[in-house]
Amino acid sequence: MTDFPLPPRIVDRTVHDGQADSHKATPEASSHPMITLVELAQWSRGDLVVKRVPEGAAAREEFLRSGVTGASLDSRAIEPGMLFVPLPGSNVDGHAFLDEVFARGAGAALCARAVHPLIAHHDLGPLILVDDVTVALQTIATEYRKRWPGLMVGVTGSAGKTTTKELVAAAFATEAPTLRTQGNKNNHWGVPLTILGLKREHQVAIVEMGMNAPGEIAALAAIAGPNAAIVTNAGSAHLEGVGSLEGVAREKASLVHALPKGASAFVGADSPLLLDAVKGAKAEVITYGFAKEAGLRPAAYEDLGAAGSRLEVDGFPPLHLQLVGRHMAANALAALAVAKRWKLDPERVVAALAAYAPMGGRMEVKRAHGATLLVDCYNANPDSMAAALTSLASWPGATRRIALLGDMRELGETAARLHVETGERVRNAELWTVGAHAGDYARGAARAGVTARVFDDKPAAAAALREALAEGVVVLLKGSRGAALEHVLEGLDMES
Repeated sequence: MTDFPLPPRIVDRTVHDGQADSHKATPEASSHPMITLVELAQWSRGDLVVKRVPEGAAAREEFLRSGVTGASLDSRAIEPGMLFVPLPGSNVDGHAFLDEVFARGAGAALCARAVHPLIAHHDLGPLILVDDVTVALQTIATEYRKRWPGLMVGVTGSAGKTTTKELVAAAFATEAPTLRTQGNKNNHWGVPLTILGLKREHQVAIVEMGMNAPGEIAALAAIAGPNAAIVTNAGSAHLEGVGSLEGVAREKASLVHALPKGASAFVGADSPLLLDAVKGAKAEVITYGFAKEAGLRPAAYEDLGAAGSRLEVDGFPPLHLQLVGRHMAANALAALAVAKRWKLDPERVVAALAAYAPMGGRMEVKRAHGATLLVDCYNANPDSMAAALTSLASWPGATRRIALLGDMRELGETAARLHVETGERVRNAELWTVGAHAGDYARGAARAGVTARVFDDKPAAAAALREALAEGVVVLLKGSRGAALEHVLEGLDMES
């Protein structure tokens, strides 16, 4: 029995082809829930520097066995015993806050060798001198992960990965202590920070992984060492870095290909390119979605507008989901597929998913002046745009529908064409648009015979919106995070 016991239903295979799983913890490793100062130095290939070493062999030994639990890049978030990771910056260098973090009780801090001579005169706590702070953070997390014997589930996809991560975590939390990525901290800093947040009691970790360029998902998988994966879809996001839809699919599928033989990979069946890209993986591929070929698909689906949706899936009670749109229901199907694989209690899982409320800015339903606002300003790509526009077109009881769209980012040379094609997708609604690609949206809408209004800036769009809001009006506001389309709502009196 290890110090990280897993409930029988959650235990994953620990032997593949007769070989022990490389992430199975030894009793000795499991007995140390935090990382000691010596381990920090060893794992990061760094040097431990301390101002004052305790006198006496026993005191020195105890000091070296002390260490850290958790880590942060933000000096304001440091709690006693945490590791501070000071990133260099063009405006402010994180090393400038070393005094502050030790005053807050930091257990240790990484420090770039090149910076140390400049701050060596400060009275600081334990420092780990390293060549590259980011690389050190990643190597520490990689080694720490090897010590943890739980179920590590990696989540990626062009759209829906953050909501899917939240729903899957809610499902597992009905059965076992579960850690999940906070927000969308899914990059080369966020993934290792999440892993370093693992504590003795955690039995499951749901770690989101994002990308902007080829090779990033594989690199994150090498740090996290997942023994299960979920890939929601592969679409037009990040074309600027990858170059083609096939390239996006290959990049997302690299998470599945990183899994060991016998591991479980849950793949969105509504994305044909993704299904092709995961072929040949050693893992067992389990498909879910609305496609006929999906291994887990709903027997019935009903769009309830502002009330969310209703799903019926074999083996589970009917699920009334608060999340709006068919694409959000697909995210819930991923959680149900995971629950089925690990035999989680169906009633408790459905109750957990039904209780989950939309995250801010992701098809969030608001009311103002009698109108319904679908606020989806957190992110956007052609696929998520298409899903949101479909929800708008079929919104029940609407007397007027308006799609207020901002720019989609990271689309590279295809940006103009993809904005035109998105404009063509507008149905049963007016198109209002603002931003650098407003004209492209409008050209697409004109091809589809849809009325389009192009605004010079967001204040002009906001003024028009205030005049349009009335009972029966439904407005979708969607654009990439950088478009900051939520500013159009400033000054509106929202109904509770």
